[in-house]
Amino acid sequence: MKKLLIALMIVGLLPAAALAQPPAGATEVDSWSYEYDEAAGAYFWDWQSGPGGPNIMAKARCFASGQADSACNKDWWIFFKVHASVAQWIEWDFSGTRWDWFVRKPGNYAANCMTWWISSNQEVTIDFHDFGPLVAVDPKIPDQDMEIEIYYCFDPPGGVPPLKTDPIWVPAPLMNEEDYWFHIEDSYDFHYGTFFKFWNYIHVERCNSACEYQDDAWVTLTLECQKPWIDRTTGYFNFD
Repeated sequence: MKKLLIALMIVGLLPAAALAQPPAGATEVDSWSYEYDEAAGAYFWDWQSGPGGPNIMAKARCFASGQADSACNKDWWIFFKVHASVAQWIEWDFSGTRWDWFVRKPGNYAANCMTWWISSNQEVTIDFHDFGPLVAVDPKIPDQDMEIEIYYCFDPPGGVPPLKTDPIWVPAPLMNEEDYWFHIEDSYDFHYGTFFKFWNYIHVERCNSACEYQDDAWVTLTLECQKPWIDRTTGYFNFD
């Protein structure tokens, strides 16, 4: 048996220029979110008010500024501005973050047991870290081959794995190189979610001893257009 554990880390990047905080002299005003009211019964929606005062976990906050007044025997043109700074959000659903192979005989074996779904309102970069061959956890014979080759590829949902000779397969160590990271561009469809399969195949040889093999790896989802008023660790408001 061998195991592959994939841990996930979400990271936000700051853009070169964006509204970092409310304008000078702005005062936070009450705001509401139109939400489903579970207490009121099925299909009932209403304006829901968040906790009073600064609420870093609110979905949205509003600030008023630009107080103006005057008096005279004349006509007046009073200009107003409404500005919305929308943060980049992401939703993702991976059907699994771990593979467990149980191998009886040497050979080449493929599996597509992971489906990835990702949705965001701007570009997302997916990159890989610490991918490598499966290494024996408890080797008994030092001079034997204590590694199992593993390859990865992405493909639309369904179907069968690509042929073993298809160049779409990437050896595990190359997954860590920037050339094999990929971007999902902003699009109307991406706002509602993109599906794809994460395939792998392993090459088990006669020289692989009977023991446990494992590789621990990381996948990073980077939000390329995050706002500076979002805390990159918590995802909540941070005007500091």
